[in-house]
Order: sequence, then C-alpha cells, then structure tokens
Amino acid sequence: MVQAAVPEGDQMLSRGRAALLLAITCGAQLLVIFDETVVNLALPSIRTDLEFSTSSLAWVVDAYMLLFGGFLLLGGRGADLFGRQRMFLIGLTVFVGASLAGGLAQSDDALIIARGVQGFGAALLSPAALSILVSAFSNADQRGKALGVWGGLSGIAGTTGVLLGGLITDTIGWRWVFFINVPVGAILLALTLAGLRGNGVAIESAAGPRRLDGFGAATITGGLLLLVYTMLNTSHRDWSDPLTVGGLVGAAVLIALFVWWEGRAPEPLLRLGILANRQIAVANVLTVLAASALYGTFFFLSLYMQVINGWSPIRAGLSWAPLGLTMAVFAGAAMQLTPKLGTRNLIMVGLALVGLGQVLLLRSTVGGSYVSELLPTLLLSGAGFGLALVPLVVAAVSGVAREESGIASGLMNTSQQVGGAVGLAVLVTVANEALSGKISEGVAQGSALLDGLHAAFLVAAVLTAFAVVVTFLLPNNRAKVDMAAIHGG
Repeated sequence: MVQAAVPEGDQMLSRGRAALLLAITCGAQLLVIFDETVVNLALPSIRTDLEFSTSSLAWVVDAYMLLFGGFLLLGGRGADLFGRQRMFLIGLTVFVGASLAGGLAQSDDALIIARGVQGFGAALLSPAALSILVSAFSNADQRGKALGVWGGLSGIAGTTGVLLGGLITDTIGWRWVFFINVPVGAILLALTLAGLRGNGVAIESAAGPRRLDGFGAATITGGLLLLVYTMLNTSHRDWSDPLTVGGLVGAAVLIALFVWWEGRAPEPLLRLGILANRQIAVANVLTVLAASALYGTFFFLSLYMQVINGWSPIRAGLSWAPLGLTMAVFAGAAMQLTPKLGTRNLIMVGLALVGLGQVLLLRSTVGGSYVSELLPTLLLSGAGFGLALVPLVVAAVSGVAREESGIASGLMNTSQQVGGAVGLAVLVTVANEALSGKISEGVAQGSALLDGLHAAFLVAAVLTAFAVVVTFLLPNNRAKVDMAAIHGG
C-alpha cells in the first residue's frame, strides 16, 4: 500500500518492542476493517430508528467505502511526506471522532456524513499503520511474521465484525457499533504517544513525493460520489430525468478529468502506466467485481435475515459464521496451492463457486429454512472467496518492480473499496426497480422486497459470471505468495 523507507541494517526488535508495535498497528487495522463489516448487522435497526429508505441505507456502507477508497492513495503519500506517526495520529483522531458522531447521530444525513468522515480517517490511518510496521521490522524474518499477523488479523476482523455487530445491536443497541471505537481508539492513541514518541523509524519520511495530489483525490472521489448518488436516486427519479442524466455526465467528466490529470501531474496519485501491465489491470477489474459480490451479499442477506425473516441481530450474526470459517480454511489452502495450480486457475474456480452460491439464493423464500436455503450459499461463497482472494492479490502485486509494489498494493485496496461501493449502488438500484414494480402490481410488501433481493442476486450472479470470463485474460502466475509484496513492503 505504501512504499516505506527501510532502516539500514537488519536488526531484530526486542520481544516487548515488537509486541507493542504489533498491538498499535494491527489494532488500528482491526478498527478499520471491523468498521466495514460490523455495521451490516446493525443496518435494519438503523433503518428503523433513523427512518432510512432502502436506497439511502446503502449510503451507510457506501459513504465509508468511497471516502476510504478515494483517499487511500493520498493517505499513503501523506504518510511518506509528513511522517508516519503524525499521519497515524491524525487518522486515528479523525476516525474516533467520526465514530462518536455516528453513535450520536439523530438523523440519516448526520450518520451518512459521520460515516464518510470515518472513511476519510481510515484512509489516513491504514497506510500509516502499515508503513510504521514495515519500516520498524527491518529484519526480514520478523517482518514476514509481522505481515502474516497483519494479514491474518485482517481476515479475522471481517468475520468477527459480523458476529459482534449482531451481538452489540441485540444487547446494547446499534449506536454501540460506533461507540465501541472510542475507548479502543483512546487506548491506541495512548500507546502510540507513549510507545512511538521519538522513534525515528516510525516518523521518518521516505524519499519521493514532495507534494500531495489533492486535486486527483478530489476529482476521483467526487466523481464516484456523484455516480453513486445519482444511481441511488433513481429509486424516485427516472433515468431520463435531467438531474439523472446530468449527474451521470458530471460523474463521467470528473472521472475523465482525474485520468487526464494523473497523466500530467508532477506527483500523480496513481502512475497510470502501471495499468499497462495486463496482469495488474485485469486483477484490479476482477477485484472490483469480486468486491461487488462480497459487499452486496453482506448487505442484502442482512436485510433478508432480519427484515424479511424477522431474525434477531444475534441470530443473523451467528448465521454468518460458516462463511467466515470456510473462507479462512480455503484462504490458507490457497496460499499453498497458488504456486502449484497458478493464480488464474484458483481465481476461476473460486469465482465460479461464488456465482453458484448467488444463483442458489434465488431459491430463498419468506421465512425460509436456513439449512436448505442459506447455508449452501454461505459455504460455497466462503470457499470461493477464500480460494480466489489470495491468488487475486498475488496477481495484482506481482510483475512490478519492487519499488512499485506499494503502488500496486494501494491500487488493489482502492479497487476493493470503490468496487464494493459502486457495485452495491448498482445492486441496490436493481433491487429498488424490482421492488417498485412489484408494489405497483399490488404485491405484498414482504414478497415485493424478496423479489427485489432476488433481482439483485441475479445481477450479482451475472457480474460474477462475467468475472469468470475475464479471468481467462490473466496469465497463470505460479509465484510463491510474498507477504511483503502483498502489503506493499
């Protein structure tokens, strides 16, 4: 994600020092990833309390992901330019402050704004944390183990976020999915000030960029926000409406302006030449499509479980456990299988399993059986994502010079966030179109909502099938999984 300056020498950190650095950096990353998933189980409660519509509810997820993805590369550059510890502290403070504001929100607009600011804070915090970790662990063996812990905890955070989101929402209320970040963030802040103050490794700046490409970050983020806003507003505005057409044209202009600027900026946010590498370009397209499937599945199944089937948040959270456990098992297997079978083969098989799981969701009914209707999808999706994500990351960061591994890693992380947000907007738009059509035909609310979800699942399956076809464009890379390259070290 960030190309960090590595201190000279190959010195081992003391056990206590290593534990402190891991606690600080991995704790920050846990906060960032946890907040992407913990909110999903609280969405139905948030929808009821703050009177969200289904389309506006998507902003609770999208505002976070769009600001996170849109400013992620800028945050990495800021850590190099202004100091890793400084950017870490700023990002952590912004993130925790926005979490407090989200918990206190009394309206849908207030919560959406807080989520956007949270995403911006995460964009500053996450690359700074990784850069501190990579810089501090200069010994190759220690660094490999530290990055393994970083990657492992990132996976665990996604699964536990769903489980804890249900538990928190059902016991002490949805506002605590935001409030819980405050004491955890305060502890991390205290540890950082006490443990990293005066540490040259943590605050030194890498040689390289001398200015931030704020214009680039603003145009791409603004374009994506306008695109998602326009699409979600089609729930009450025709596609031919001048405001819809104007919004789509404006988004296209801003995104085109970003591409134009990045080819001319003295210190571009993204060196566009990296996309000339076919493997990296295709891997990022696949990342966008896979993220659409993953986040769309979380969003719509959470609504299905709680709104349509009436399950409690705790029951819904526990229902996700098979997906997380299966994903962890198959991701471990993928790390061993990638050098033997190659990236293309594993990604293709994994995405095919995900697509099959999405098709099976078309069998879901109001009050349907968990074992027969949902469990097969969760197991297939867990196995599929587990098999596909590791080789997908390998494909996205291999084949570039070592000094560009940070750019490649950051680009993939951005593709994941942006793909999840835009993909969710597409699926919500499809679901709303189907829902409105069924209600106009006089179909009962519950059945109409289920038809909307089925329409979204069908489109998701089509997108996943398209991703399987795109996978044929990838070379079948049999490279060994390199944790340092994956994380931009």
